[in-house]
Amino acid sequence: MFEPVYLFLRNLAYKNRLRIKPGNDLTLPRCAQRGMKKVTIKLGGRNNRLVIGEGVQLSHCEIRLDGQDNLIEIGPRVRFSSGKIYLRDTRGQHIRIGEDTTVEGAYLLVDEAASIDIGRDCMLSTDILIRTGDKHSILDMHSGERLNPSRPITIGDRVWIGRDVQVLKGTVLLPESVVGACSVVSRAFGEGNCVVAGVPARIVKQGIRWDRAKL
Repeated sequence: MFEPVYLFLRNLAYKNRLRIKPGNDLTLPRCAQRGMKKVTIKLGGRNNRLVIGEGVQLSHCEIRLDGQDNLIEIGPRVRFSSGKIYLRDTRGQHIRIGEDTTVEGAYLLVDEAASIDIGRDCMLSTDILIRTGDKHSILDMHSGERLNPSRPITIGDRVWIGRDVQVLKGTVLLPESVVGACSVVSRAFGEGNCVVAGVPARIVKQGIRWDRAKL
């Protein structure tokens, strides 16, 4: 009886804002809603779904979802501490973040026909950009054909991405990869258990794994 009142007052106190347009669906467990702080959720368009798993911790972030038939799915026990998750102006695309992944600060952007998949137990540092397109078109001057179409991004399980990294369209990172700070990743890597770094990123070390603990 008192739970809705408590959540309403908590949202006011912690500056949470939820705007859900009819015809869309939000799955937000109470345990996740209780932990939100300075979170803005704007869900518009038609037939879009935002699914937030049990035990998710969201703070200081904005989620915007519109277009049509799109999905943002945040898996159980994800911690997203700062940034933006935008899926806009497209149809039938998705952004998925796997369970137990932690994000200290990132901007995830899909605004064309390509999706983002992030696996489970990944670790993302701060000031990270992950986007599937270039926002504007580059055209062949003779044929008018677009030369820079959007492409999906796939980040496998247990990938560690360092600070100030840009992950661009067409990127594939396999499990147990580490991306060095300030790198620009813009291609598919065919092996995991490696460190990639540089501008553009390349493999600089193989045969590794990583751990959250300081061993």
